[in-house]
Amino acid sequence: MFLNQKNEQRLLDKQKTHEAMNATFIAADEFNLLFETRDDVAVLHDLRIGIEGASAHIDHLFITNNLHVFLVESRLAIKQLELQPDHRCLSNAGPSDVCEIPSPIEQLKRNRQVLKKVFRKIGLPTRFGQTLVPTLHCFVALDPYSLMSNKLGRSHEYFVSPEQLVALINERTKGQNFLNFFTRLPAEDLKSIASKIARLHSTKEVRFSNKFRHILVPPTIHAP
Repeated sequence: MFLNQKNEQRLLDKQKTHEAMNATFIAADEFNLLFETRDDVAVLHDLRIGIEGASAHIDHLFITNNLHVFLVESRLAIKQLELQPDHRCLSNAGPSDVCEIPSPIEQLKRNRQVLKKVFRKIGLPTRFGQTLVPTLHCFVALDPYSLMSNKLGRSHEYFVSPEQLVALINERTKGQNFLNFFTRLPAEDLKSIASKIARLHSTKEVRFSNKFRHILVPPTIHAP
């Protein structure tokens, strides 16, 4: 039995999506092990939110007790990532397995805007009569053994390994200056903020599993 191109595409979609989801779940477990005993960082995974006509799917969200917020897209199942000059992103697992994937950078930009709306909706604590303002950081967690080819010429600052990401989060939680003392959140306040965000999660409104598609890119045929 021979598969036609449409069925072959569907099988590829299913396989690649499964691999990507698996890698995200593994990364979530590892991040949880690192942060589960800490009260200065709240962690959420696979967060799907629809709000004010916009939607977001955030792989990992870290909120520190001084309101540094890390939005993270996970691309840990990828062996090689290529950023094209036309902003396309290609995943390359071998000469015959080149796929176009949703741009993690564009996803981060969209998620950032949605998250700003989320913070306005849930409300944040005040200090001296002024609402605290979160500082947002956007990153793509890429396997440290993956290769990245950046033909776009920019956006390289978005990409970090999981170890680099953890180091950046830890760096933001260590501030001990005078101003940080007044803006630092008690553990209960941090837990409350994370819980309010988690309650906005809705798989019924945001069905990313039906939208997440890998597109097969035919290999370039070189003239003999």
